[in-house]
Amino acid sequence: MDINQKYMIDPKDIRNVVSRDGNRIGFELQLIIPYYRGAALSMIDELYVKVGAILYPKEQLTFTVDGFSYTWPQIETVTTFRWEYGTKATVFVPQQGGLDVSPIQHIEVGCSIRRSYGGRFPAPVVVKVAVDPCKLKAIRYQ
Repeated sequence: MDINQKYMIDPKDIRNVVSRDGNRIGFELQLIIPYYRGAALSMIDELYVKVGAILYPKEQLTFTVDGFSYTWPQIETVTTFRWEYGTKATVFVPQQGGLDVSPIQHIEVGCSIRRSYGGRFPAPVVVKVAVDPCKLKAIRYQ
């Protein structure tokens, strides 16, 4: 486990995504890679988001870093583009209604990365945060 894992997610970087017609179509969160050396996108073996009991596997997520967006099948083939430590990546989770704005939400993110010099995290680095609904922001979908 990398010592940087506690910085992977910040509750202030979680927000609902609103369509142009005003409907909440999902939510997004920003992540910092939990590995200090960074990695090519194809080296991300696992990524998931869990809200309460609902698991959103990597196949449902859209991953954006440095302005480029990828679905999971695309990420597996991206060998020349890197996610560097300190660079925030945005993960979009499609969910009609977005995050509930009444109770405090407990969000878990898991990320497993192959290391460039061999080996990998033995299990996904898991970070859990609580999101205060009073501080949840909304953004317009682009």
